[in-house]
Amino acid sequence: MAVSREQLIKVLNEDLAKELGTIIRYNDQAARIKGLKGHEVRELLVMEIQDEVGHARYLADKIVMLGGEPTIEPYKFPRKETLREMLELNIEVELADSKAYYDHARMAEEFGDYDLMVQLENMASDERRHADQMIRLLEGLE
Repeated sequence: MAVSREQLIKVLNEDLAKELGTIIRYNDQAARIKGLKGHEVRELLVMEIQDEVGHARYLADKIVMLGGEPTIEPYKFPRKETLREMLELNIEVELADSKAYYDHARMAEEFGDYDLMVQLENMASDERRHADQMIRLLEGLE
């Protein structure tokens, strides 16, 4: 069964909501992280926000190009208090987002939008790289 335009718009809006939520989550975490151990994490999160903004911008533009209405409602993630909890949540979310982007890239391919397919694969790679960076930082907390 072929992927419909509406199905594609729906998953892209889910991705957009998660990107918007991640921007908020990273901004909140970067503001609340303190101390020497948190300094590198704070710097990483500030840099990652720019990647997430780029992802959100691309998704919103693509949704409009497909004839949809981009969401303005961010996904609400749980707020974590400790540096370890923040990193663990971020790793979990980044890995899940990476998988979702690869799955959605296959949908874009089936729909016949090869530019979208490539962009989603690139975004999946970005998310995996973000997870790997945070895994290294988490391991360094030991």
